[in-house]
Amino acid sequence: MDISYFYTFHEVVKSGSYTQTAEALGYAQSSVTAQIKKLEEHYQVKLFERVGRKMRLTQPGEQLHAYVLEVITLLDEADAQLRRDTNLKGTLRIGTGETVAAYYITPYIKALKEKHPELRIRLESGQCQNLIGGTIDGTYDVTILLDRLQSHSDLNVIPIREEELVMIASPAHPFTKYDASLELKNLEQETFILTEEGCSYRVLFEQMLKNESIQATSIISFSSLEAIKQCVADGLGIALLPRIAVEREIQHGRLTVVPFHQLDLNMHMQIVYQKRKWVSEPLKQLLSLLDH
Repeated sequence: MDISYFYTFHEVVKSGSYTQTAEALGYAQSSVTAQIKKLEEHYQVKLFERVGRKMRLTQPGEQLHAYVLEVITLLDEADAQLRRDTNLKGTLRIGTGETVAAYYITPYIKALKEKHPELRIRLESGQCQNLIGGTIDGTYDVTILLDRLQSHSDLNVIPIREEELVMIASPAHPFTKYDASLELKNLEQETFILTEEGCSYRVLFEQMLKNESIQATSIISFSSLEAIKQCVADGLGIALLPRIAVEREIQHGRLTVVPFHQLDLNMHMQIVYQKRKWVSEPLKQLLSLLDH
């Protein structure tokens, strides 16, 4: 049995696609298909079934994947422990959200890559609940979250710093003419420009409105922070976003922060990884950079 088949199998599980797996690993698609077929022949089970355009694990496939995750983890550990050179190799899998990826983590990844150019870093973006699930099941070695402080029996959680959420509007918005802080009831007739459903700060915002019995009359949703900021700057509505994501636009006068009397919302930038996970040298160095 060629161990590389396990890595191919794991990649298909993550992407749900032979084509995407081939692109990620630099194989021909026929090679990916052949490797999965050899695994199926070896174990005499069917590992995947097609659902729409995605490949989904069968029940025997799920059983094998649990073992494959353990094998890959042990192989990565052996690789790191046995190498004596100072240039770290292997792969570090990082899960995070769009805000963290775009406005926070890149300098730390750059520093790690400059020190260890042969280290492969895979940075994947997703929503909080998916990132937590991916950390628990081993898809990610570590996750950097911007959310309420997490608590889970299987996870180590290291708070990095608090991040303020701010209500932003166009400088021409009527709210900017108020001298004092506004009440949340002033939001009732506003258009809200929100991130996609499931995003941590959208969930927090909607809960805040619900607690104040405020019914949103008009909502525009985008998955892109840049699209949200542009719509707000163009006067289409207001949005609640982390200050870290809008600081530049505020400084340049494209957006303004609207002070609300009842608005005191903070989220935590935090590092999350499995308690039972072996902390590889690349992960150890990333944790050191982030938790400085």
